[in-house]
Amino acid sequence: MSIYSWYEAWTPGQFPTILGIGDSWFWYPKENNLMDGLARNNALKLDYRNMVRVGQNGAVLADYVDVPGRPGQFSKQLQTLIAPDNVKTFSAVLVSGAGNDALDYSLGLNNDCSGAASADDCISQVGMGQLLKSVGQSVGLLLNEVIWAFTEAGQSPHIFLNTYDYAVPDGRGFDIGPAITVSGPWLKKAMDDRRVPNDMGLRKQVVHILIDRLAAIFNQYQSDQNGIYVIDIRGTLSSDPATYQNDWDNELHPTSAGFDKIINQHWIPAFQRLGLAN
Repeated sequence: MSIYSWYEAWTPGQFPTILGIGDSWFWYPKENNLMDGLARNNALKLDYRNMVRVGQNGAVLADYVDVPGRPGQFSKQLQTLIAPDNVKTFSAVLVSGAGNDALDYSLGLNNDCSGAASADDCISQVGMGQLLKSVGQSVGLLLNEVIWAFTEAGQSPHIFLNTYDYAVPDGRGFDIGPAITVSGPWLKKAMDDRRVPNDMGLRKQVVHILIDRLAAIFNQYQSDQNGIYVIDIRGTLSSDPATYQNDWDNELHPTSAGFDKIINQHWIPAFQRLGLAN
């Protein structure tokens, strides 16, 4: 099993068959991420345990494509990976993103939510619309780049888009030790900045709305005919106050057990239907 970063040379005999394009759900350290979890899963066929990923923690979807006035910081790396000499090795492409995009748009919240009586009162029609438009355009451009490259090479890979689950905005960031937080919190900070009432039930509903609206954008691209599949994981991980920390390492990232739950309940069944897993 080898999981390469985009800048690493491939070992002969261990060329990657899965390309991952994504954010921290593909990069979270200590092998606690979706791609490492997939590669470790015993149901995955041996032919698909070698992978390569492009992106980084904190990446946004626009980072992989060039748009007017904003060249993607990973667009050249992606183009290298899907060049004719490389693209023929891939059987599947995995895409993860939109969480950091949402943070860039302050979760689509009104500037001042202090008077909100419900989660819907917190949502800015303009702000949320701008977020969803940006995500939709970036996903569309990215899929177009990938599909075009594979079509030119006479290949038809399986393409998977991954939604997020309903995270709990509890203010926990990425910690590497007692009292040492490397990054985050993310959701709580955005809500505090926009003066969302300090009511966990209301704040969880804000996250619920955000995740559902992002998922709706991804689900628009679902197409068995075109080989595009959406792995919709909503409702898989716990948000119960008594148990959610077993599934969530912090506000944005599952624990290793949480990733395994997502993989076993959603990814492996999808891979089995397509012959990628036993």
